[in-house]
Amino acid sequence: MNKSKSAIEISADSNIPMSTIYRRIQTLRDNNLVKTSGIITQDGKRLFMYKSKIKGIQSVFNDGKIEVELILNN
Repeated sequence: MNKSKSAIEISADSNIPMSTIYRRIQTLRDNNLVKTSGIITQDGKRLFMYKSKIKGIQSVFNDGKIEVELILNN
């Protein structure tokens, strides 16, 4: 995820129901893996935007051990 998106945008892009999106976002927030920001729309509604804190994951399997490195967004 390169830019912040609303739950509606995430749902439309991924074809996942809104209820599932909100549950998954909450899990990601609980684990500090997503950044949440909010804006007020012109009609006065609150709109939350979400952005992943993780840019990528690199994993290496060596000598029976797995190393995992998280590449963070700036």
